[in-house]
Amino acid sequence: MTKNDDRPEIPASPPVSVRTPKSIETRARIIEGAIRTLEEHGIGDVTTRRIASAAGVQLATLHYHFDSKEALLLAVLEALNADMIERALRMVAGAGDLDTRIAEIVRASWRHVSGTRGRQIAQIELTLYALRTKGSEWLAARQYRSYIGVYADLLAVGDELPADRRQEIAEALGRFVLCGIDGLILQVFSLQDEAEAEAGLEALVDASRDYLRRLKAGP
Repeated sequence: MTKNDDRPEIPASPPVSVRTPKSIETRARIIEGAIRTLEEHGIGDVTTRRIASAAGVQLATLHYHFDSKEALLLAVLEALNADMIERALRMVAGAGDLDTRIAEIVRASWRHVSGTRGRQIAQIELTLYALRTKGSEWLAARQYRSYIGVYADLLAVGDELPADRRQEIAEALGRFVLCGIDGLILQVFSLQDEAEAEAGLEALVDASRDYLRRLKAGP
């Protein structure tokens, strides 16, 4: 897998050294409450008071675990990234040859996306928030490096790619597939046309297979 950015973890209180099972559980509740609030209201109308209410905790408790709204929102993006990566690693179990795996990755990715519309929009908003927040751009970069790395690992399985270029080809193909999925998310969510979504998915599968053949053929 592509190496992740090695910047420090999202700052939060209390320090890791003094966290208890209860504080870990409370922190998770706050993050989940923040996700629900983002899905319902969007990032422009998110407040720590609303998040605390959604999480079922006192506002003071929220501020004990997260010293600012920025720290909490970046922790939410980190949690969403981890969830997406975990799902991706499970989505093509048992798939056959590389052409089949390409189709399974695209279709399984879209099944997850289409079933979590609100969460996907929240993640887009958070990615842009990270890019807009000075000093936090690294988190958006780490998100995409992680996604590309997961796709590359799934595509590199087996011996269909030349050994000396396996990782290079798998990463290039992973980036291509991810570009297509990102584009479909914005287009389909905006137009809300299921027939066009299906056509777009099949076009992405075909284009990815063609791109694979070009990559294998070399420069």
